[in-house]
Amino acid sequence: MKGNKKMDGQNHIQNLKVPFLLLGLSIMLAALIFGFFFYQSRITRDYVDVVGSAAERFESDIVKWNITIQENTGLENVGEGYRNIQGKRDRLVNILSSQGIPEEGININPINTQDRWEDGKVVGYTLQESLFIISEVIEKVENLALNPDELLANNIFFQTSSLEYFYSKIDLLKKDLLTMATKNARERAEKILQDSNYRPGRMISAKAGVFQIIEPYSTEVESYGMYNTSSRKKDITVTVHAQFLIQ
Repeated sequence: MKGNKKMDGQNHIQNLKVPFLLLGLSIMLAALIFGFFFYQSRITRDYVDVVGSAAERFESDIVKWNITIQENTGLENVGEGYRNIQGKRDRLVNILSSQGIPEEGININPINTQDRWEDGKVVGYTLQESLFIISEVIEKVENLALNPDELLANNIFFQTSSLEYFYSKIDLLKKDLLTMATKNARERAEKILQDSNYRPGRMISAKAGVFQIIEPYSTEVESYGMYNTSSRKKDITVTVHAQFLIQ
């Protein structure tokens, strides 16, 4: 009986050792983890803060021609005014088609009518129809818009006429420019640290600025970005504010 009691006591002690051993290991592991993170928090996280930039000149590949046709009529000949506008519009569409400008790019809006007043009473109407042409054959559209001899010969004249220029691959160009600006930011960081024993390491943050799309050699910018449509050739610029760890 005594031998059994002694054996039971030894087993009880052995059973207690395992939990205490696991507890000790857990405490040691927690201390090591805490020490590691405490050490990491005490390490100086120096970084260099730079602004990279990139710019490129490109040429638009789409033109938009905005046109307004106008007719003034009296009180009795409104129908004639409508027919005159429609005739001018139809002749214009024929000229555009003959120049190889696709008809599907021609967008026509309804005719708008406004009263004309003289001495406090309505004496007639002003009829206006706006349309715009979107085309990739820029030279042909420009030739008609800037040299209207053929239009005038067909009794076609406009109240307003303006050209706008766009680029179909602008999104791809913006992505390429951001890559260039980020690369330029690292190059600037390397230049700043070139006389030290350090160099820029991992980029820890980056923020792109707004895109400025302006006419060549213009200094005009806007805080919210710009997209100039008045010139066929354009300059696009962007900045990237980046931070690099110093190593």
